[in-house]
Amino acid sequence: MATFTYESIKYRLKNPSVDGNLDLLTDGAQIKVAADDDLIITHSGSVGDITCSTGALDINAGTLNIKDEASSETMATFVSDGAVTLNHDNSARLATSSAGVSITGTTTSSGTITSSANLVIADGGTIGSASDTDAITIAAGGGVTFSQAATFSGGIASLAIDNIDIDGATDIGAALVDADLMIVDDGAGGTNRKAAMSRMKTYILESVYPVGSIFISTSSTSPATSLGFGSWSRFGEGKMLVSQNSSDSDFDTAEETGGAKTHTIAQTNLPDVNLNTTKSFKTEQGADDRGSSSGAGGAYETAVIPLGGDGTALNHMNPYIVTYMWKRTS
Repeated sequence: MATFTYESIKYRLKNPSVDGNLDLLTDGAQIKVAADDDLIITHSGSVGDITCSTGALDINAGTLNIKDEASSETMATFVSDGAVTLNHDNSARLATSSAGVSITGTTTSSGTITSSANLVIADGGTIGSASDTDAITIAAGGGVTFSQAATFSGGIASLAIDNIDIDGATDIGAALVDADLMIVDDGAGGTNRKAAMSRMKTYILESVYPVGSIFISTSSTSPATSLGFGSWSRFGEGKMLVSQNSSDSDFDTAEETGGAKTHTIAQTNLPDVNLNTTKSFKTEQGADDRGSSSGAGGAYETAVIPLGGDGTALNHMNPYIVTYMWKRTS
């Protein structure tokens, strides 16, 4: 074994050749390379260190293995195609290459794994935390199962409606109320938002009762209050409704009015009947009522039968039931 002794830093070896081991017997002794000692290899007695102060440190090898000194286990492997395998106690393995990242086994170490390529786990493999190791399971077909209720703090950008299956959901178990919420797509293709059932009710009723519609109820409450929208005014008070008829001038325009509860019949409205203005009859029983003055016993008297009435109006009101009616004006 060759031995070299350095008295001063000015004494250096240029292109030394050693047949055998080169031992630096002092802890902290250094091997320095380059004119300005750019590369230094040293060992303190407990920790080895390679320092390259200028430029990059290149290690050229078809396969580079970094091993555990005590067990000789390969801790990391670098191969010429760019793949990298990190291994710890044969329980955790991270392999990366241009095709992606592959992780097998489990790990107890902490930290963050970052990759610019794909991250692939085994079919049916799980992703989880220390307290819930199988929080996410990915099946062979790509189906994802969450062991806990999933929370998406950033929202869901896109989810096809036909991918939502609510058959297994718990029924609300009660009648729908105004405060119940639903999900709507704002303007179709917009942002999903929530809306109360009260807004759905108003939307439907406003379609059923557009401006100009008639609302009929036995309650005196205005539709503006009971329905919650629009301006309404009382309509057709004391009148019945008749459907519009274009061929009848009395009913060819909406909101035309007419008719009356009673009507006084004139003589010209009476049937054409020819009656005498007087009639003779005998007051005794059995008398002849033909107006003849002859006959056995008794006397005849005459009476006037009026042909006209006294002008009392005729009530021709149909059977009816009273309701409240409103017309929507805006």
